[in-house]
Amino acid sequence: MEQQDKLDYEQFLSGDKAGFERLVLRYKDCLIQFIARYVKDVYQAEDLAQDTFVEVFLHPERFRTDSSFKTYIYTIGHNKAVDYIRKNAKLTLIGEWEETDAVRADSLLLEEKVIQEEEKRELYRIMKTLKPEYEHILYLIDLEGVSYADAAKVLGKSEGQIKILVYRARKRLKQKMGCSDEER
Repeated sequence: MEQQDKLDYEQFLSGDKAGFERLVLRYKDCLIQFIARYVKDVYQAEDLAQDTFVEVFLHPERFRTDSSFKTYIYTIGHNKAVDYIRKNAKLTLIGEWEETDAVRADSLLLEEKVIQEEEKRELYRIMKTLKPEYEHILYLIDLEGVSYADAAKVLGKSEGQIKILVYRARKRLKQKMGCSDEER
């Protein structure tokens, strides 16, 4: 996938807008879902994801092909989500999220496109009960398959911090899922 991303990006840089469109179509849903885990509003997440792609479109020279395109847009999306939260004091990363029926319905539609299996829905439910930083790291590493190094770039942490965070998040998730030591 990374190779195809680089080819599409090179086409975009050479003036072919179809390469950019393919990148947007490939990553928009997972980027919206990633951002929604921060802002807790799927509509706002869609706007921030669009802002992310607009930034990439307006500043194509900023992407360096030594990292993956997915890592690049997730980093921009993370920064946009954090900026949004800072500007809107009523939204915080800490605390409970009150879902409205419309947001819940949209989230389910998006999740159903990405996740088909019932077991993963249960995992998401349990993950939402974790501390937000645990939920975010598990989403990146385990569900999106982002490397530790790329997760460190996205979240602005060292690889060592990411490893510790993943270990603690997985341990807490196993506790919430009721796994005994033998099952681990």
